[in-house]
Amino acid sequence: MNTTHWGGPGEDYRLKKISSVNVDMVNGMSAPAPDDAAPVWQTPKARHSFPWLEVIITTVSTIGFIALVIFWLSPASSGVVSLVRTSLLALLPLLIVVSFILFIDRWEPEPWKTKGALFLWGAGVATISAGILNTALQENIVLSIGDVNQSNALAATFIAPLIEETLKGLGVLIVVIVRRTNINSIIDGVVYAGFSACGFMFAEDILYFVRVDDPADSGLLFTFIMRGIASPFVHAMATSMTGIGLALALIKFKRGWSKTGIVLVFWFFAMVVHFVWNGTASFLGRYFVLIYLGIEMPAFVVWAVTLIILSRKEAEKIRVGLVPYVRTGWLIPGEVTMATDRRARRAALKWARSGGREAKRAMRSFLVNLASLGMDQRLMAKHGPDRARIDNDERMLAEAVENRREFLRLTSIAEQQQDVTDAVSRLAQAR
Repeated sequence: MNTTHWGGPGEDYRLKKISSVNVDMVNGMSAPAPDDAAPVWQTPKARHSFPWLEVIITTVSTIGFIALVIFWLSPASSGVVSLVRTSLLALLPLLIVVSFILFIDRWEPEPWKTKGALFLWGAGVATISAGILNTALQENIVLSIGDVNQSNALAATFIAPLIEETLKGLGVLIVVIVRRTNINSIIDGVVYAGFSACGFMFAEDILYFVRVDDPADSGLLFTFIMRGIASPFVHAMATSMTGIGLALALIKFKRGWSKTGIVLVFWFFAMVVHFVWNGTASFLGRYFVLIYLGIEMPAFVVWAVTLIILSRKEAEKIRVGLVPYVRTGWLIPGEVTMATDRRARRAALKWARSGGREAKRAMRSFLVNLASLGMDQRLMAKHGPDRARIDNDERMLAEAVENRREFLRLTSIAEQQQDVTDAVSRLAQAR
């Protein structure tokens, strides 16, 4: 009778290694009698933990966004048509920025539930909190200097960067602390920060567009060009600095003071990026275009190109990190190729599609788990073992093994069904 070993393709390899070692005495303990030896059996699957963090962030953020709509975007005052039109208009820059973030996140994508929660954090908690604080401090400036226009410019330049970058970054900080094992590269920090920034940008764009939505005026067109075309990446670029700082603090720095220091440095960079854009738009007037073309656009290009290069390097890091899994029999080389080569990945998903939606979902989960395992292995090989990451990797490895079983089972069934269909067709043609 054939015995099916649990634990993946490396199980036979490990059992063979174990059997070749003298196990009569281990640390003074004799081997068990045959009747007492541990049997080979299918152990129960670990239940997935409930995503409490994402649920809490989503709930609080949704309440914040509803409050934002009621108090700042009231359809009764702005009009339902205007609110819908400006919301659709705000989708264009949002899609541009989100597409870029997803592109750099393609090799080892972060969980959608966490990215979505941070998007809502930016659109809800960060936006309404910033609106309250910015308005209150701006009113204080008006009372101090008596000039509303000058107060608006000062608040936008010196107050908004501090408040907004702090609030957007706060959500990222919470995720990094609670979901620290999800972070294994600088790109991960940028992705989480980017989604928080995208939520903030989307809500703020609607606010700005609604205020100037007058068919008799060109204010909406001008505002859309300035915010939606000329500067859609300002919030993402600024908040990404905080994300980079948090990721570096987590994966490269060991001491508390150094972790705090690197986060504060990149938080300051986030405020500087925000300050430069708001300051040039508020105070430089006709020189704004020169600063925009000479400084801000080149800085954006450097930022974007750097992130694209870093994201491309992730594929090689994953490939190197998965080598130990191949050597121990958990993976075959072709599976590593599927996780690190774009064409091979597409081919794998297309092949899995023959087994139905569940097979494709299992294949996608399998590839994501392999990517995370490779990145974690590469990180720990460079910076030392991490107990929390090891525990998380064991869970992901078990899940990847189950994913493989699932898509192989479903595609095998599909192939058998296709064989039967072909045989029936040939028989019908023969008659």
